Amino acid sequence: MNRIKMFLPLVICGIILFSGCGNNEIKKDAVEIGDAMCRNIEIMNKLRAIDPRDSVGTQKLQLEAKKLQTEMTILYKEFGDKYGEKTKNKDFNKKFAHELRKAMLSCPSLSKEDRDQFEKEIKE
Repeated sequence: MNRIKMFLPLVICGIILFSGCGNNEIKKDAVEIGDAMCRNIEIMNKLRAIDPRDSVGTQKLQLEAKKLQTEMTILYKEFGDKYGEKTKNKDFNKKFAHELRKAMLSCPSLSKEDRDQFEKEIKE
């Protein structure tokens, strides 16, 4: 369970580090990655809430999480391939991080604290 708690912050940091350019393309990519991140949050919340005695439900959620991790790995690779050297540019990363935060605000599974933090960072 400790690995699960660490996964989301690592994903967010990874995305910010591998962030991107081209306004409409950046927005599109941010929405796509944000959607995957949102689904990950939802699965992690369900895993935390599930009765530990429900082994079938737990296994099902763990399988979903594993599939989503594979999907996210593919998304990050495609992102890196698409933007290449741009991901090393501070301004590019800032733009992508901004668009990702905006995209994440539509996630119903986002915690109130994260939502408040993202809203604050978007206004800056």
